[in-house]
Amino acid sequence: MEVKQVEGTTAAAAAATSSWSELPADLIGQVLLRLPSLADRVRLRAVCRPWRTDAKRQAALPPPLPWFALRDGGLVDHLGAPVRRCAPILREGVTDYLAVDNLAFLVHKRVGCSLVNPLSASSSAAEETPLPQLANAVLRAMNNSMFYTVGKTKMPYVKVILSSPLDSSPDPLVAALILEGYYVAISACKRQDATGFGSVSDWTRKEIHRIPGKDYRMHIADIVFLNGRLYALTVKEGLYVFEPNSAKCDGKLFMVRRWMRLPLNVRLGDLDETFLFEVFEADLSTTPCQWRKVDSLGGHAIFLGSECTKFVCASKCVGGVQEDCIYFMHRTFDNPSREYSGSCVDPLGDSGVYNMTNRRITPLLPEAVVAKLYLKRQFLTWFFPADV
Repeated sequence: MEVKQVEGTTAAAAAATSSWSELPADLIGQVLLRLPSLADRVRLRAVCRPWRTDAKRQAALPPPLPWFALRDGGLVDHLGAPVRRCAPILREGVTDYLAVDNLAFLVHKRVGCSLVNPLSASSSAAEETPLPQLANAVLRAMNNSMFYTVGKTKMPYVKVILSSPLDSSPDPLVAALILEGYYVAISACKRQDATGFGSVSDWTRKEIHRIPGKDYRMHIADIVFLNGRLYALTVKEGLYVFEPNSAKCDGKLFMVRRWMRLPLNVRLGDLDETFLFEVFEADLSTTPCQWRKVDSLGGHAIFLGSECTKFVCASKCVGGVQEDCIYFMHRTFDNPSREYSGSCVDPLGDSGVYNMTNRRITPLLPEAVVAKLYLKRQFLTWFFPADV
C-alpha cells in the first residue's frame, strides 16, 4: 500500500514540474493544422520560443481562411474582427487600391501604381514595388482611347493579377485589366522593361492595340495566368492567349458562368440575385478552345470575386471549407455616396455559398458576422493572407 502511495506521489510531482513549453512538436503541428485563422496561428507561435521553433519546423500548412478587404483600406477576418497591420493600405498620394491575393495594388495620382504587402513588418513606402512600365502602358491606352482621359478617369484599373508570387524567380509578370475591359496591360514586376502591351485583337505583337468600343464581343470579362501565359476571357466566352506559340499547357483552366435574377424597375446593382452557377473546363488542345461542362471541382472549392478569385483544394483547408462549392461575392458597382453615408445595401452585396452537388445557396457568413460588417457601410472583396 505504501509503495503505491509513493508511486502516485512521484507521478504527481513529475506532472507538476512539466511545462506547456515542453509540448511535443507533433502536437503543435496537429494544433496548427486545425487553426483556420492566420491570427490564431500567429498567437500560437507567440506563446513561447519552443512553440515558435516547433511551428517553423512544420511542413507546409493549409492556407488560412481568406479575409475581407474594405474599400477604405481596412482588413477584417472571417469573424468580422479588424486585422491589425503595420502600415495603412490607403496613404498619402494613394487614391485607390485593388486586392491581389495577399498584396495590395496601390493606385497613385495620374494612374501611377505599385504593389505592397500590407502585413509586412517593414511595410512602408520604401518597401513598395513600383510598376512604372505598367502605368506608362495604361497612359498610352488612355491616350489612344476615344472614351477615357486621365483627368476624368478616376480608376482605370479593373483587375490586377500576378503570374507568380512577388518574391519568386524569375521575376513575375503583372497584368492589369483596364478601362472596363477593353485593354490589358502587361509588364514585369521588378525589371524596368515592359514585357508587352496589347488588346485581345493581337496577343503576339508587343505594341498598343485598341479594341473597338462598338465591338462588344471583344470586351474582356476576366484574365488569368496559367503556366506563365496570360489567358483572357471575353463576354462571348471566347478565350485568347498571350504568346500562344509557347509549350503546351499542362494545367487546367475553368470558366464560371453566373445566372442572375434582375428585378424590373429597380436600379441595376441594388437587388441583383445569383441563383445558379455553371462551371466549364477549357480543352486547351483545340483551336479554338472548346468548353466542357463539369459537375464537380474534383475536391476543390472556388472563392469567387470581381477583384480577387482563388481555386483551392478543400481537403487541405481548415475551418469548414467545403469541396465542390463556390464561395462568391458580387456587386455590379461601388457607390461611395451610399457606402459612407446614409442608407446602404448589404456590404457583401449578392453573396453566398453555392453547392454544385445539390445546387443550393447558403449564407456566406453567420448573421452575427454580417451584422458587424454591415456597420462598416462598405462593399468587400477577398484578401488571401499568406501564412508566416
